[in-house]
Amino acid sequence: DSLDARDWTRPESEDARVELKRLLAPMESSADEKENQKTYRYLNFDLLLTNPPFAGENPEQGLLRQYELARKDDGKLRNNVERHILFIERTLDMLRPGGRMAIVLPQGVLNNTNMEYVRDYLMDKARILAVVGLHGNYFKPHTGTKTSVLFLQKWGGEAGEPLADYPIFMAVSKKAGKDNSGDYVYKKDPSGKAIHDSKFRKVLDHDLDEIADGFLKFAKEQRFSFV
Repeated sequence: DSLDARDWTRPESEDARVELKRLLAPMESSADEKENQKTYRYLNFDLLLTNPPFAGENPEQGLLRQYELARKDDGKLRNNVERHILFIERTLDMLRPGGRMAIVLPQGVLNNTNMEYVRDYLMDKARILAVVGLHGNYFKPHTGTKTSVLFLQKWGGEAGEPLADYPIFMAVSKKAGKDNSGDYVYKKDPSGKAIHDSKFRKVLDHDLDEIADGFLKFAKEQRFSFV
């Protein structure tokens, strides 16, 4: 369970976990289990790309106690917290200061009034580099949930100290390369024939390349250190 640091330090119960434990073992800096849980929580990644699961809540109190986002303003634990909310905090903890992340989130996290505390947390912990709204067909036929990709840089390091105000790149994708049924849609020439790339593969009819070019232009104008 990548949300539960306790699970990472327990003796493996299945053979499938042996290799994972071997790879993670060098990170264990102490014989104390609680100290190693902290080590596994703060991983100092430079770059992280993630699409956390949206469905389901976490009512287990031992897990919720590990997360700031699981607490109300008065410090008491919330009864249930959706998993993707906990993943926001989990993945930010995985980054080193100045580290960058792209995370796919439900649109509601960015615009629902009851999610304001999550947005405040995000802005307190990281600089929002870009918000890209995805077309509703991107994840069909599996789900039609409206999503956005949030690009962040954790405060500290080359990101510097938190700023009160700064420009953010915003874009909305209007072409997903899929139809309402989730079937792929390809670009066609004026005669109606499919367009192929240099490797003779059909070219998906989406606009993410244009958005990426727009972000790179924006980033250079802002003189981001990673461009």
